[in-house]
Amino acid sequence: VSLAETSTSSVNTERREQNRETIKDEIEAKRETIRNSVEERRQNAVDKIKERLGKFVQNMIGRFDAATDRLEKLAERIDSRIVKIKARDIKVKEAEELLAEARVKINTAKISVTDLASTTSKMTFGTTTSVLREDFKVIKEQIEEVKNNIKEAHAALVDVVSSLKPGDNKLKNSEIIN
Repeated sequence: VSLAETSTSSVNTERREQNRETIKDEIEAKRETIRNSVEERRQNAVDKIKERLGKFVQNMIGRFDAATDRLEKLAERIDSRIVKIKARDIKVKEAEELLAEARVKINTAKISVTDLASTTSKMTFGTTTSVLREDFKVIKEQIEEVKNNIKEAHAALVDVVSSLKPGDNKLKNSEIIN
């Protein structure tokens, strides 16, 4: 009887050992699939962020191009106004100088928009969210620079227009006399 018991117990032990190995393999397989799915979700999230960042930058570049085009059209209209005023023998030297400065600022803004576009087209966005954050900070700084250049160009055009207004010129001259 003892021989039969030992052979049965050894068979049971082998079965238990096989069941443990099978369960360990199944658990390891589940862990691997979970790791893969988590990594896949992370990569999908990074890809979506890259896509949104690219769309954002392209949208901003489009807005900045439109703004600089509008500023150029305004400069042309102001220039034609200066020519008309000059034809009436009114002094517009200051306005012409201010317009030249404004055109330089508009060109600076256009160049900065082009630089932003070339920088983002050359940039390969990172593969992790932390690298993407750093890339976005760089782009954000450039966007702020472009925005400030456009604001300066607009302010320069406003100065040109205000120098052309005859009432303002009279007020400036009367303030100087008083």
